[in-house]
Amino acid sequence: MSLIEKIQSETCTLRLKNDWLKIFTCPVPSSDFLSFVGIATIDAPQHAVLSLLFDIEAATEWVWKTKEMRLLQELSADNGEKDNGRVVYQLVSAPWPVSDREIITRSQGYMDPDTSEVFIKLECLPDFLPKNDKYVRVPHLEGAWNIIPLSANQCRVVFRLHIEPGGEIPSWLANIAVIDTPYHTMNNMREMVKKDKYRISVEAPFIKSAKDVIQNYQQFIAE
Repeated sequence: MSLIEKIQSETCTLRLKNDWLKIFTCPVPSSDFLSFVGIATIDAPQHAVLSLLFDIEAATEWVWKTKEMRLLQELSADNGEKDNGRVVYQLVSAPWPVSDREIITRSQGYMDPDTSEVFIKLECLPDFLPKNDKYVRVPHLEGAWNIIPLSANQCRVVFRLHIEPGGEIPSWLANIAVIDTPYHTMNNMREMVKKDKYRISVEAPFIKSAKDVIQNYQQFIAE
């Protein structure tokens, strides 16, 4: 069972709530670092959010603290890969004297053919590239995006993430700032999806499979 399936609302703490966004922090077994669950109502169609997520070159404009993001490999079942998806490199800035973090993730997308809900799973590939001595490579990450259409011009976005940052970051310091990532990222998303270029839907290679769309967020919505 993945971490996304294990997190339960009764173990989490509501850290922020307004008329469109809720952010929870949740303990993770065998880790000193908290995970987060962000739930946002976005006044844009589902395809606009998906177009933004697919636009890697724009990530530095809206993903919190991201200095660089680039595509390393496109995965395709047609080319003998196990699944469709992407391998992406991300460089995240950290305050002095902490070193910036490198993150390499594989994303895989699934769509429920009955509801059109999209689930994008994120997992860490720390050994995909040789390490760079200038940065600290994140050794573990697990996360997901769920994008659920609510109407023709509105969707719900659920963003969940847990990171073991590696290096010398004290967990108490990281846990104080853990809500910054979902707060700023989803605030920025809310503005970015208004751009004209995201009105056009992208042809993303989502696997149509209801059983692979992991939800486990209804209790957070009801809180």
